[in-house]
Amino acid sequence: MTFSQLLQSYSFDELMPVINEMFPGTSKFRNELQEAYDIAVAMHPVASKKSIRYKIIKVPGSDNQYMGAEDANFDTTWEVCLGKDVVKERGVDLSEAELVANCLVNLCLISRGPKSFESTRQKLLKG
Repeated sequence: MTFSQLLQSYSFDELMPVINEMFPGTSKFRNELQEAYDIAVAMHPVASKKSIRYKIIKVPGSDNQYMGAEDANFDTTWEVCLGKDVVKERGVDLSEAELVANCLVNLCLISRGPKSFESTRQKLLKG
């Protein structure tokens, strides 16, 4: 499924607790994340042959690893991100809601969004 299809299958109220669980303390950015969600679900996605691929990523120089998607998966416009398929590689045990929540946060922080969102994005980046 594309990120857009997955995003539209959840209400923001369903995603916010998942976001806060994955990224503790983000509840203070509820309004900013709600704004991003509202903009994203209203956008028309652009079809892409690329995907947002969740995999096990090893931390360089250590034995640590985590489940996630590389930042490069989000290094494009919101419309293109929304048109990408979201894929889980073997060993990734994130739920669909966790994938969508993580994609939404990465969309806000990494992808090139609409100019109307830029001041909100700066608030998120300042933390």
